[in-house]
Amino acid sequence: MRIRYLIWTVVLTLGMGCGKNAPIDPEINEVTEPRFPSLPEEPFEYSGLSFPESWLNDPALALFGGFASDIEVTDAGATLGRVLFYDSQLSLDNSVSCASCHQQERAFSDPHVRSAGVSGALTQRNAMALFNLNYQRRLFWDLRTIGLENQVLEPIEHPDEMAMNLEALPEKLAQLDYYPNLFQRAFGDETISAERIASALAQFIRCFHSYSARFDRGLENDFTEFTAQEMLGKDIFFNGQTRCNQCHSGKNLFSTQPFINGLELDYAEAGDGGIGALTGDPFDDGRFKTVSLRNIGLTAPYMHDGRFNSLREVVDFYSDDIQPHPYLDERLSVNGFGSPGQAPYQLNLSEEEREALVEFLHTFDDTVMVAAEWLSDPF
Repeated sequence: MRIRYLIWTVVLTLGMGCGKNAPIDPEINEVTEPRFPSLPEEPFEYSGLSFPESWLNDPALALFGGFASDIEVTDAGATLGRVLFYDSQLSLDNSVSCASCHQQERAFSDPHVRSAGVSGALTQRNAMALFNLNYQRRLFWDLRTIGLENQVLEPIEHPDEMAMNLEALPEKLAQLDYYPNLFQRAFGDETISAERIASALAQFIRCFHSYSARFDRGLENDFTEFTAQEMLGKDIFFNGQTRCNQCHSGKNLFSTQPFINGLELDYAEAGDGGIGALTGDPFDDGRFKTVSLRNIGLTAPYMHDGRFNSLREVVDFYSDDIQPHPYLDERLSVNGFGSPGQAPYQLNLSEEEREALVEFLHTFDDTVMVAAEWLSDPF
C-alpha cells in the first residue's frame, strides 16, 4: 500500500504541473503517508442533533434555519465528513486539512492572524470560526459564496490553502483504503466525487452546534451563577446605549447584514476593501460579514485581518477609536440612526466597564462543542 500510494502521489503531483495549481517542491514539502481514522463501530447519531426548542421556535432564527444547505444530515454522511475534515490527504502535498485552520478547541477558528497553506503563503484574512452555520446563507468575510456545500470546496482548491485539483481529488481518495467503504455507507456505493465530498463535509460542519455556554445557562436560571462583574458587563451589553446587541442580536448573537465598522477611513487603500473589492462600489468599501459573538473568547485574534489580539483591544476600539467613514454604519454613529456616514460614536467607557464587558463576553464561550468527541479528530 505504501509503495502504491507514493507512486500515485508523485504521478498526481507531476500531472498537475500544467493545471491551475502549481506543483509543490518535494524538497520543501515531503510526502507523508496517510494516517488511518479510528471510528466507533456504531456511528455517532449526527442525524439526531438539534438546536434547543427556544432556538427552533425563535421567529428571527426560523427565517434563516437551513440556509446553510438543504442537504440532509445522515449518521454515515457526517461520519465521512468528519474524516474528510481532519484528513490532510485532501491537500496537494498532504500537509494541510480543513482542521489545520479550524481547530475544535478554538471553536473551529485559527489562533494565527492569517493561516498558512501548502505553498507556505499566508491567507488574505483571518480564518473564521465555524459553528451554527444552519443560520448563515452567505459565507466568507465578503459573503461571496451562497450555501455551505458550495463553500467547503473553495479552500480545498485554493492555491494558497490546500491547492488540490478537484478533478483529481476523487481518484486520490480512492487510493486510500478507508474511503471506499465510508462512501459506500454514506451514499450507497463507492463512487467518490467532488459533489459527494462537498455533501459529506457540509453534513459534518452543520453539526457544529454552539448553544451550551454559561450565558445560555444564565437565560435558564436568571443568571444566578454570574459574578457581579459579569452582571455589570451584561447590563452594559444590553443597555441600549452601547448598541452592542443591535449588531450582535438574537440567540446566535449575530446579524445577517454586513457592516462598515470604522476600522479604516479607506479600507481599499489599507489593503482590503471587503465586499467593495468585489462590487467596486464605494458604498461597500470595508463592508464585511458580521460574525456571531458566541465563542468570542476562544477565537482571537479578531476582525477580518486579525489586527486585535485580545477582547480588551476590541472593547477599547469600539469605546474610543471608531474611525470616520463615508458609509459608517449608523449604529456606530452619534445619532445611532438615520443615514450612514455620520460622526463616530464615542462610548468613553470607564476602566471598570471595559473589564466587566470583557468578562461578560467570555460567558458566550461554548462548553460542549469545543470538546465533543463526535466533532473531534478521528485520526
